[in-house]
Amino acid sequence: MSALKILTAIAIAIVISMTGQADTAAAGNIYNSNVERKLKLNGAQRSKVVRIVRKSRRQRNVIFRKHGINPNARPDFDKLYNASTELRALQRNERKQLSKVLSRDQLKHYDAIINQTRARVRKAAQ
Repeated sequence: MSALKILTAIAIAIVISMTGQADTAAAGNIYNSNVERKLKLNGAQRSKVVRIVRKSRRQRNVIFRKHGINPNARPDFDKLYNASTELRALQRNERKQLSKVLSRDQLKHYDAIINQTRARVRKAAQ
């Protein structure tokens, strides 16, 4: 597998990790970031973030099924690569929506959570 393909797959792992996997059988899989639990949200923010995350999660699960990606299995970079265009578009949309709800500091914390998850996915794929 080429280095570009690996880097692309790792980058899209960010998309996968953005939202929690609470609706899957194994909520503790490597992609699970639980951003809505880790960010310090006020009541109004919480309901908006949960709504955004749930919508994104449903859309991501459709993409996973379409490309045969099992979120409870070791990352399959070929499948992630094939889904990368759709997953990146989903990630951009979710982050754009969250940027309207979160403060600048919360958005930085969100990015840090995603980076931690990316590192976890990278390690699991080795």
